[in-house]
Amino acid sequence: MSVTPYFKEPSIDITEPRECIHESFKDHPGPCPRCGGFLQQSRQTYLVVTRRGRKIADSFIIGSDFGWFCTHCPTVVIDPADVSKMLQNTLPHWDVGSEFAVAGIIDLDAVPEEKRHLPLGDDDNPIPLVEFTNISRGRSGAQPARQAEVTGSRKVPGARKKQGKRKKRRR
Repeated sequence: MSVTPYFKEPSIDITEPRECIHESFKDHPGPCPRCGGFLQQSRQTYLVVTRRGRKIADSFIIGSDFGWFCTHCPTVVIDPADVSKMLQNTLPHWDVGSEFAVAGIIDLDAVPEEKRHLPLGDDDNPIPLVEFTNISRGRSGAQPARQAEVTGSRKVPGARKKQGKRKKRRR
């Protein structure tokens, strides 16, 4: 009788800030574009921000397995086509812009137990967002059709971003 050894996939620490690399691929992205490590697909909850031109359109919380996480370095690889597919299923009152950025991962475990019944993003229940440190294109170099870096996620209701002191510009 042969026994199949049990292999436990490494757990993903979603509280660790990561670089997000947008890369087009089919089935599997291959090794990590930063370190060559193994990429593991993982279902997470993401904040996706859309915009139309220079204006933020809307933001969406999407649970999906489109993220491939490196088991050796803080990197996640996302195929923009997979995110675009998710944004195709809309309701009439949603304002899905023509461009998007995956701003980061929402750490649902960070929501206090006593606030889990409240909607995320309310003033009393901010979105526990672990922002991506950088959003870049991968090895392919192709510009994703609907991808755009959206800075200023602080404009997303309930998302909290630490602000450093700004230097005043002289005119």
